[in-house]
Amino acid sequence: MLRTVLGRRSFHTTIINRVEKAASPEFNVESASQRLGVSFTTPNILQRALTHKSFKHANEPTNERLEALGGRVISLFAAEKAFQNNAIDIAEEVNEKINATQLASVFDTLNLESGLQYHLRDGVSSNVKANAYKAVVGAIYHDKGFSAAREFVQKHL
Repeated sequence: MLRTVLGRRSFHTTIINRVEKAASPEFNVESASQRLGVSFTTPNILQRALTHKSFKHANEPTNERLEALGGRVISLFAAEKAFQNNAIDIAEEVNEKINATQLASVFDTLNLESGLQYHLRDGVSSNVKANAYKAVVGAIYHDKGFSAAREFVQKHL
């Protein structure tokens, strides 16, 4: 593409250095569900929770909606726990519990990274892992309801 930059003509080239990664062939949704302690009834909901919006240019269902739902659910349960513990500043305690680093480390303990699907330049960041954890919680809430989501978050957060 020929483009003018500050009165000069130059060729603009972009090298896309991204890696598309589908779920590992060894990743088994059923065994992952068992490790999580959740028996999903909605088909492919766990795989959707592990699919980043960059994968296949969002031509497949992604985890964005589940992530938004899960983020609110986690915030609610973290606030509830802070309230029960008589925290002085509930908002501050909630923010400490739900920061990206904390949620990414929880995601790592669940051993779900081999199921992540993405197309990112730098691979999986802590933000991607945190968002995937939120999406997993959103999937549990959507599929199994309030009580199951509460139990899962209390167990892992």
